[in-house]
Amino acid sequence: MKRLLASLLMGSALLASPVMAEESLRVQDPWVRAAPPVAQTQAGYMTIRNPGSKEKSLVGATSPLFSKVELHETIQHEGKSQMRARPSVAIKPGAKIELAPGGLHLMLIGPHKPLHPNDKVHITLKFADGSELPVTAEVRAASGEKSGAQTDGQHQHGHGQH
Repeated sequence: MKRLLASLLMGSALLASPVMAEESLRVQDPWVRAAPPVAQTQAGYMTIRNPGSKEKSLVGATSPLFSKVELHETIQHEGKSQMRARPSVAIKPGAKIELAPGGLHLMLIGPHKPLHPNDKVHITLKFADGSELPVTAEVRAASGEKSGAQTDGQHQHGHGQH
């Protein structure tokens, strides 16, 4: 029983930020933008570091709280912000990628229930080599602040157009 409890506690510690996976990938500050209860999309953000010696390629993600998760990028075209899906993003050895508002991000599509600030979202990042990285992200107000701030009800980047 003690061994089982110790294993469970160790597993829980792995879900805390930073999260580590094979090849020493590290995830820092994972969060999901809060949205109105009727929103059909939300966005997920984090920093993924690759201190390893091999390039890793993020090719997708899943979450039990959403029907689908896609990798998206916000770009500026003719003075307007537009989003486009990305099939993958390479993370070179010693480098990092930022999934952040206004740039690369996870598009969380079809929520199974409304999420509120401070809720937890389990996301599994998927890589081209077949490895997976479980991440637990906190739902935060649009500003990304951790302090239980309430959402302002706005969702940027036109995510509601999907």
